[in-house]
Amino acid sequence: MKKSSKKLTWYGHNCFLFEYNDVKFLIDPFLVAGIAPVQTSDIKADYVLVSHGHSDHCANALEIARTSQATIVGIAEVASFFGRQGVKTESANIGGAVYLPISKDSESPKAQILTVQATHSSTMPDNSPGGSSVGFILSFSQNGAFLSPDRAAIKPMKNVLSDASAFSIYFACDTGFFADMSWIGTLGIDVAVLPVGDRYTMGPSLSLDAIKAINPQYVVPCHYNTWAPLSQNIAKWSDAVRQYTKAIPLVLTPGVAVNESELREWK
Repeated sequence: MKKSSKKLTWYGHNCFLFEYNDVKFLIDPFLVAGIAPVQTSDIKADYVLVSHGHSDHCANALEIARTSQATIVGIAEVASFFGRQGVKTESANIGGAVYLPISKDSESPKAQILTVQATHSSTMPDNSPGGSSVGFILSFSQNGAFLSPDRAAIKPMKNVLSDASAFSIYFACDTGFFADMSWIGTLGIDVAVLPVGDRYTMGPSLSLDAIKAINPQYVVPCHYNTWAPLSQNIAKWSDAVRQYTKAIPLVLTPGVAVNESELREWK
């Protein structure tokens, strides 16, 4: 099977573009003036993943979904809100997965988007209920084995992912540390994207507990230095990651993409 290409770009706060081959997944679109090096018109996406209804995670979701004709993926309340605005949506809930096509070949494995808990509040921009906040685990078969239960054998999730030699990237989004991160760690997370800003999410110290529980190969910080209350010394955090965990810290600059190499190294 042809090796897949993977690219990750941070646009500040919790907004990321993850590109798998030619398919673009945009997570929590919120472009902050002075931080994000792009405007909404510059971003193209196939899927827009919205973790919860707070404006600093979805303020630009509708415009980008409309201009890109993208599908918004979120918990049922989030999907319903955006569905009422006339864009395509895919709804899920905690513990459920959706399977999204990443190839024109209907016989190719689909991406698995697993919705997991996030310990955080949620209200939609119009103050309607936002349901629960969530994180997303994006998994992609690397050997042609299927992930969806209609095609794959029914096994524990970690076995299904292992059978597919899956690549998995975990966007924790807005959350504190929770014990089930240890279960997430059993799935074999290649890259974990974790908030470290404190106050509204876990901070640098609790993020170390999360990293130890998830045990990813690489960890990417987010949700920091957007505003003064989220100020963090990210170099100091990176040193702590190296000291207390086995993960490799990967600190991104807004707008500068990193790619997975042939050796499965991110740089």
